[in-house]
Amino acid sequence: MRDFVYASGLSGPGGQGYDEASRTPLPLVITLLPPALVRHVRFVFGPGDHVLSAENWPDLDLMLRVHPITVALVDPSCDGSRSATQFERIRRAFPSLPIIAYVPLTAVAFRAVAQLSHLGLEHVILYSHDDSPERMRAVIDMVTSSPLTERFIERLRPHLDRLPLAISNAIRAMFAEPHRYPSAQDIAVAANVSIVRLYRSFQNAGLAPPRKMVVAARMLRGYVYLCDPGQSVRGISAKLAYGNPRIFAEHTTEVFGLNPSRVRAFLSEDKVVTKLLSWTAA
Repeated sequence: MRDFVYASGLSGPGGQGYDEASRTPLPLVITLLPPALVRHVRFVFGPGDHVLSAENWPDLDLMLRVHPITVALVDPSCDGSRSATQFERIRRAFPSLPIIAYVPLTAVAFRAVAQLSHLGLEHVILYSHDDSPERMRAVIDMVTSSPLTERFIERLRPHLDRLPLAISNAIRAMFAEPHRYPSAQDIAVAANVSIVRLYRSFQNAGLAPPRKMVVAARMLRGYVYLCDPGQSVRGISAKLAYGNPRIFAEHTTEVFGLNPSRVRAFLSEDKVVTKLLSWTAA
C-alpha cells in the first residue's frame, strides 16, 4: 500500500513551498507521466515537496482525495486505451482540478490527446518543445488561478491595503495555500513579524483577529472542494490540514451556519463571499 504524506506534512510558510525569486507559493503538482517527463517537472519546480507522482490512474484518483493538489500533469498515452475512461471519471469527480496533458511529440501521444480533447482536455505542453521552465510555469499559473479566491481578496482589499506589505502578502499566500497556515503564528512567520504585531496590525486595519482569517482561508478552499462530487468531508479535512474532520465540520457551522453537506447543497459563491467578509470584519 502506498505511503501518503498528508497535507499537514507539507512544508509550511517557512519551508520550500515557495519560488525563492518571487516569494510566491509554488503549486502542488501531481504527475502521471513517464520518468523522463517527471524529472523535467521536478527540475522546473526545484527541490521540495511540491511535485507528487502517481503510478497509474487509480493511484492518481486516490491521491487527489487526500492531497491539496493544485494541478495535474498527465501523459494519456502512457496508460493505453484506458486513459479516456479514467480521464472522464477524474473530470467528473474533480471538476475544479486543472488537468494539463504533458506529452512527447509522438503519434501515439497525439491520438490520446485528440481523444481526451473531446472529453474536456484544453491544455497541452509538448516535451522538449515548449516546456521551458518559464513556459510551463506560465501555463500552470494560467490554469490554476482561482476566480473565487481573487474575488474575495479583491473585496478584502480596502483592509489589506491598510496592513504592512509583508503581512498583506502573507495573507494572499495563505489564501493560495491554506493548508500551510494552520494557525495565526504561521502568518506571523511568513511575514517575519511577531504575533503581537500581527494582532495589532489586524486591529488597525479593521479586521477580526488573525485566527478568523486563518479559518476564512480554509473555509473558502473547503467550499471549492465541497463542490467536487469526488471529495469527502474526511478527505477535505486532510487536504486542509485539519487533525480531525469534526473540527472542519464545526468551522463550517460556525462560519456558514450549515454543516459541510448542506454547504455543498445550498450555498452559492455570492453567499460564501458575503459570509466570509462578515466573518473577517472587526
